[in-house]
Amino acid sequence: MPIPALLAALLLPAPAALAHDDERVFHQASELVPWCRREAEARYIGLGMTPYQWAASYRDRGNVLYVEGRLRVHSDDVTVSCRVARGARERYAVIEIDDPTLQADAAPDHDGGVQPVHVAPPAR
Repeated sequence: MPIPALLAALLLPAPAALAHDDERVFHQASELVPWCRREAEARYIGLGMTPYQWAASYRDRGNVLYVEGRLRVHSDDVTVSCRVARGARERYAVIEIDDPTLQADAAPDHDGGVQPVHVAPPAR
């Protein structure tokens, strides 16, 4: 293979199916904390609300990493829970925001209440 063709092959971007190098992989629960905060804050900011006073704790149980967080939004404390399997990519992380003001698009549960909003990043 001539040198220019080899250089061109090396410099071309990878196909989209192979380009997941920028996607975070979670190995420790502490790595999930900033992701959880950004995802929760983005949900509110996208609706024109200002979240503040983030606080969180994290733990792991077996191969599952957990974050239990709290945001202050519209003068209320809102519970934010995130989880992901150890070693999983960020697209598999799950966030649950327990806030009645976000429940318009949530389905009622069997007890007549409303389930938490589940927000997951789009698949790449």
